[in-house]
Amino acid sequence: MPNDDAVNEDELTLCCALCCVNCSTQSCFSSCGGSGKIGCCCLDIEVCLKAGAPCLPCCCCGPTCGECKGVNAQLQCCCVVCNAAVPCNSEVPVALVAGGLMIYPQCGCCVKQKEIMDR
Repeated sequence: MPNDDAVNEDELTLCCALCCVNCSTQSCFSSCGGSGKIGCCCLDIEVCLKAGAPCLPCCCCGPTCGECKGVNAQLQCCCVVCNAAVPCNSEVPVALVAGGLMIYPQCGCCVKQKEIMDR
C-alpha cells in the first residue's frame, strides 16, 4: 500500500467531497473489517481491525509521534472510507463531488482518487 496504512487510497472511488473532506468506496473483497486514524499536529492514533494490515504497536491500536502535518482523520468500515485533512495532503485531495459526479478538479463520474492526486 502506498502509505503503509490500512487503506490503499489509489483504489478509492470518490462518492462525495467538499474541499478537503470526502467519502469514498473501495472493493468490498479487499476491505473486510475496519480501521481508523486521527492526527493532530505531530500525534497520530491508529486503530485497525483488518486482516493483512500493518501491525500496530499495541494489539489493534497504536499512538505514534511524527512530523507536524496539521489535522487529519480517516475512518474505514467495510467498503466505505471517509477522509478529512486540514490542510489537504497526499491522502486527501481537494475535490468537489456529489453523488459520484465530480465537478472539481476535473469533470467525471465515479472517478478514482488516484486520477486526481498530485504525484
